This record gives sequence, structure tokens and C-alpha cells, in this order.
Amino acid sequence: MAYILNAQNLDSNRTGPLAPYRVLDLSSAMALYCGKLLGDLGADVIIVEPPGGHPARALGPFYHDQPDLGCSLFWFTFNTSKRSITLNIETPDGQDLLRRLVASAHFLVESFPVGYLNGLRLGYGQLSAINPSLIMASVTPFGQTGPYAHWQTSELVGQAMGGIQYIVGDAERAPAQLGGLQVHLYGGIEAAEACLIAHHYRQDTGEGQYIDLGLQHGVAAGMGITGPHQSWDLNRVVFPRAGIPYDQGPIFGVAPRHKVVVPCKDGYFAMSHYRCPVAPLVDWMAPDGYQHLKERQWSSDTVDYLTREEREVLDPAVLDFLTTKPKTEIYRESLRRRLPWAPIQTPADLLSHPHLAARGFFVNVEHPELDTSFAYAGAPAALSETPWRLQRRAPLIGEHNNEVYIKEMGLSLRDLARFRAGGVI
Repeated sequence: MAYILNAQNLDSNRTGPLAPYRVLDLSSAMALYCGKLLGDLGADVIIVEPPGGHPARALGPFYHDQPDLGCSLFWFTFNTSKRSITLNIETPDGQDLLRRLVASAHFLVESFPVGYLNGLRLGYGQLSAINPSLIMASVTPFGQTGPYAHWQTSELVGQAMGGIQYIVGDAERAPAQLGGLQVHLYGGIEAAEACLIAHHYRQDTGEGQYIDLGLQHGVAAGMGITGPHQSWDLNRVVFPRAGIPYDQGPIFGVAPRHKVVVPCKDGYFAMSHYRCPVAPLVDWMAPDGYQHLKERQWSSDTVDYLTREEREVLDPAVLDFLTTKPKTEIYRESLRRRLPWAPIQTPADLLSHPHLAARGFFVNVEHPELDTSFAYAGAPAALSETPWRLQRRAPLIGEHNNEVYIKEMGLSLRDLARFRAGGVI
């Protein structure tokens, strides 16, 4: 019997521009974001987990700090809008089932070590022979070819090898690591973009294609179009770390300008002194004991073109002044006085931010298995005709085995029991 996925049995509640399409997600943590993005756009994303569960389920933080495979907030975040099946692709029966799944799939995303799938006869050459319209994306640390192709990576290694770490931190100190999972996000975003580009080509030709994406490439490409790369290539100047504060005037041929992160009464504030007007700033400070700054004759109307001697007078006063003010007051006054400053938002600030609330950015998703709901980050862009939405919460281990294997592929309960007993699913 040929077990072919039946497109008529798809979840009819899915909406979005990719609703007619199916994705097989065999990726590790480094590329899970790709499948999430495609799923949130409506694709039927089936994440293929090993029988014991995906290794990313063991990544924290965890709900209520309980290190349980069903409580990983990492898993929840990167696997919305997906269904889960379990499958051991290292067994002959598992390989056969995957080939049958591929026959009706539109995309396949994976991040196994280079050569692993070819060794199982599940590489792009073999799978495209089954389904010539298949788009397969392989996300690896350094790509499929080259001297580093078989090297491993981590978040720290990825940032370092991609070059972005060099420009983070204080200029007079060693490079610093960006927080969060920047490399994972670059990999997922770039893979999703590449899949959609390949899909556009497929719509014209009917042909699929293979995508070879190295995380080093994605990080290097995301450093800024006219920043570090061109700074060196065109001027032979090494782009400096931003730091707090920093001068970048000599590179661009303008007067020194500082960007400063400063503490205030209840948090931190980001202050750009570029085109920052002097008069409104010292007017605001005058009643708090800084009248002498208001009475002083300044050499420029904007802070970034003041002399170094003037900055040595103004900067410490501004820092002392702001430590007595809460973020809300600084933000209100900086807007009123047209100062180019902004509060540094914490996650708690973002969840209660009135602008994000007005635009419906955060979306509550029910987790009935935990008898609660969570607020998830929502659509990065609003599409008028094909809205983005979270289709479902992240799946439990093998939650959709019966749905996919029996309802959609036509396996029997006896088949399923045999495969479970043999360690196939």
C-alpha cells in the first residue's frame, strides 16, 4: 500500500498565504524558527521528532522552572503552528515512511550534520526523485561545502565566526556576546526567506530546488549593508564597537557623536546625541539646580557638535539629572522637547506597552495541557488580505501521530502498533 498524505484531510482551520502547502520540519534548534514562520503563515508544518522527543524540548527556561519535556518555553516559542509526529529515520521502516511523507510535501527543512541524510539515502537527490517539486533547505553551521563544512557551532561560536560579535561592546574592551539566540534567529529567518524565493520560482516552473544555508553566511549578511563590511572594503577602517559612549566621527568625517545608555531612577534610557537640541535640554534641567547650563553660551545648537570641553561639562550633569527621574517622565519630556531619546524596554514593559496593545501584537494562546494560556509575540507584519496568525500552540511529543499516520496516510492501528513496538515511531 502506498501511504500518501491526503491534502483533503488538512486542518481546515488553517489560514494564511501558505495554507495550501505542507512543510516537513526535521531541523534542530538552530533552524526551528524557519518552520514556525512558515507555519504562522498558514503552512501545515509537521515536525518530525525522534520517538523520545526532540532534543530542543530539554532547552530552558521552563514553565514554573520545572525541567520537563512538556514545559520548555524554548520549545513553546519556536514551534507554534506545528503538528508533531515521532519517527526514527535511522530504521528502514522509518526511512520508508519519510519517503512517503515527502511524496506530498512542498518543503523540507533539516539541519543534520553534512552528509547524514545522504548516508540514509534521504538526501536531496533521492528525495527530489520522489517529488521533483520539493524545496529542501539544509541549515548547517557553515554550509555543505568548504573547509569548515563539518565543523559544529554554538550561539557564541556562530556570533564570533559571523563577525557580528566584533562590533558589540565597549570600544576599549574585548568584544561582547549579544544576548538571546541571534544565530538561531538569523538561520530561521534566512531559511524561510530562501524557501519563499524558491517557492516563487516553483510557481513559474513547477521545479523544486535545494537550499544550502550556512549560519555563518546568515550572520555575516545581517551585520548591516553599509556598516562593517563596506567600512573596511572601501576605507580600510575597522568598524568600531559601539560602546557607551563612543566616537564615530573620524570614520564618517563629521564631528564626534555619542550614543549613551544611562541609568535612570527605575531602569535605563538610550540617549542619542545626534541632532539633539541643546536649548530644550538645558531648559528642562534648569529648575533642578542646573540654571548655570541654561545661562551658558554654547558653541552649537546641537549636542553632537559641541566641543569636547563643553561635553565634559554637559555630559556629567545630564547623567546626574536623569538618575533622579523615572522612565515615564523622561520619555514624556523627551517627546515634548523633541529629544531623540527612548526608554530601554524590559520584557515586562513590552507586554504592557500601550502601542503594542493597540496594534494587537501579543496573542494569547491556550495550553490546555497546562490549564493556562501564554502571551506570545505576534505578527511582525500585518498582511491585509492574507493575515498572519498563530495557528496552534506547540505540539506535544507525537501528538498528531494518529492524525497523520492513520487519518492522512491510511495506516491501520495494527500498523501503528507494530511500528511502535519496533521503535519506528
